[in-house]
Amino acid sequence: MVAAGGTQRVPLREGTFTIPEDGGPPRLCGTRCPSCGATYAGQRVICLGCARRGLEPHALSPSGTVWTFTIVRQQPPGSIMKAPYPIGQVALDDGPIVAAAFIDIAPEDVRIGMPVEMTLVPIRKDDNGNEVVAHAFRRRKEAAR
Repeated sequence: MVAAGGTQRVPLREGTFTIPEDGGPPRLCGTRCPSCGATYAGQRVICLGCARRGLEPHALSPSGTVWTFTIVRQQPPGSIMKAPYPIGQVALDDGPIVAAAFIDIAPEDVRIGMPVEMTLVPIRKDDNGNEVVAHAFRRRKEAAR
């Protein structure tokens, strides 16, 4: 997708999420079992539910709820986030639970069960001038206070 100024937006890690061309929400990449319908975050070869091989690529739901979280109070070396900041896990609307950084939510406002949505966060420019983006979760717009 083209970012402001005509540069391309590229993922920090290829194959982790989609960057839609049509302005739709970004989505994490996962897999789905065509036999039992189990859905997984990331790429799997064998279904844990029915042991079928040959799972299919599946774009995961861009929204979910905070499953668990903690507040990071010391900034790790090389981190682009400034402490204190919340991180945790999100139970996506279609089932899988994924690790998440939370943005635009004050640490004291994060709650288990809070509705959140995936967003893309600019990290840096690459050698070609493209905007490198990572995924994070923020409070779902309709749930914002």
